[in-house]
Amino acid sequence: MRKYFQLSRFEWLLLAVVVLPHLLIAFSNMVAVLDWYTTDDAFYYFVPARNIAAGNGISFDGLTRSNGFHPLWMAVLVPIFALAQIDNILPLRMLIVVLALLNAATGIVLFRLVKRYLSIEVAAFVAFVWALTPAIHGLTTKGGVEAGLNAFFILLLWERVSAFNQREQLEGHYWREIAGLGLIAAFTIFTRLDNIFLVFFAGLWLWLRWFGDNWGQRLRMGFAFFLPVVVIMLGYLVWNQVAFGTPTPVSGQIKLWWGTLDGTVYGFPVKRLETFAGQFFTDDEDLGPWHVATAGLYRTAENIVANQGGEVTVAARRNVLLALGGGIGLLAAAVTWLQCKFVWRAVVGMGFFSFFLATFAQITYYKAAGSMAQQPWYWVSETVFLVLVLGLLLEALRRTVDRYIPIPRAFTCRAFNLFSILLVLGFFGYMLAGLRPNANPDSHYYVHRPVWMEANTEPGARIAVTGAGNLGYFTEGRTIVNMDGLMNSYDYFLALQNGTGAEFLADLGVDYVFGNNYVVAVSNPYGPMLEGHLREAGVYRFGERELILWKFVP
Repeated sequence: MRKYFQLSRFEWLLLAVVVLPHLLIAFSNMVAVLDWYTTDDAFYYFVPARNIAAGNGISFDGLTRSNGFHPLWMAVLVPIFALAQIDNILPLRMLIVVLALLNAATGIVLFRLVKRYLSIEVAAFVAFVWALTPAIHGLTTKGGVEAGLNAFFILLLWERVSAFNQREQLEGHYWREIAGLGLIAAFTIFTRLDNIFLVFFAGLWLWLRWFGDNWGQRLRMGFAFFLPVVVIMLGYLVWNQVAFGTPTPVSGQIKLWWGTLDGTVYGFPVKRLETFAGQFFTDDEDLGPWHVATAGLYRTAENIVANQGGEVTVAARRNVLLALGGGIGLLAAAVTWLQCKFVWRAVVGMGFFSFFLATFAQITYYKAAGSMAQQPWYWVSETVFLVLVLGLLLEALRRTVDRYIPIPRAFTCRAFNLFSILLVLGFFGYMLAGLRPNANPDSHYYVHRPVWMEANTEPGARIAVTGAGNLGYFTEGRTIVNMDGLMNSYDYFLALQNGTGAEFLADLGVDYVFGNNYVVAVSNPYGPMLEGHLREAGVYRFGERELILWKFVP
């Protein structure tokens, strides 16, 4: 185990390349730090983490208890946001460093997984692709959500199961190691609860790998792997039921409920196979599981059509996409055929079939169950799979070139090194672009809006808001109540379902409602719920944004 934590020279290099530019952001001016947190969802965690650290309970608003979070990420955040008692910006700075370390650690684990089957130069390049590509970095590291921790545990679980499955035979107290894998699996679920699909297929892969052994050994193996998962998950469900009145996070339940509503701003459920297929391959970063790859293909297709002087229509883009996809598919099929023995060994050794089935099960759950307001960071396991496929195809291509083209091996090594250097330089440019040395913090949306709110409401006011994250974090002297329910109590969710949400807000002592006019006053469920309870009290404008402050009339 001690050896596992020893880093090679490349791993130290990767750590330095990833962490150093993040330090520039973390200890730069306040605007650069605020710009890092690109999604309001991150603050849905930061506010409760600050409250927990301050001894104010597991609550967003300090009035109601909520379990609308993934537990392991919240556990990581609580000690960091204890620093908010000193300064609200300090934990935001520290979290950037933590996210950088997670990104580097994930790249290292990925490198260790793929180097068992790929050449060292391709394995290193793939690790750089994961850690330094802006599209992946923006998904897993920039933003402040649980995606970085999620990616780390997904790859740690898969790397450890892959390493165990490399053995020729089982010896000694192997079941203890399998129980350790089960513990990692439980942590993987706690990073995001939808990782339960990945854990199931990891256990199935492990079980099938040793299927030739006797039934008693198979049962012991399954028991050792799944027992920690089942025991820990049962404890978690019971704790939720006792502490919050419901066994599962209320946020997930609310998103499923949104899928049953008409006239909501949160999307529409998938009810037809063609809609499922469309969302399966879309380039939309919220809806598209493979958007890290498909977005680039869509942009390339649009550029080709535009450069040829044509109008970028859906039909024209589709034709170019088919040609691009066909060309890439033929190239992939060709190198796979030419390197079929290597490809088969790597696919089996890295568990490609099990991993893909896990991603497909997760995608099907979100699309078929009708969960609304999907987010880009839901699709981390799909992004991991894409990077693994990229590494496999690059290695197959390298082997094909080495076999059929008389180019010295040193040349291909230098080519991959050059591509890696270009990735590093591009990443440094991308990170440096986040520095805004002359920007005024007072004009930042996260600062400007709370100042306006404090000027237009009385001290001690309770204000119900949809999308309440950053406003709840930065507003002082007022209580921000999360009105969408994602970080509110189970009782509030029941009130929303029963049509008594306004009465619930009145019982909480809400004084104001704040938000987008259409979302709050028209769309379902807020428009019907608040009809007759709103009296306009002010208008907040920031750039093209316009938000209404209403006096809440019980």
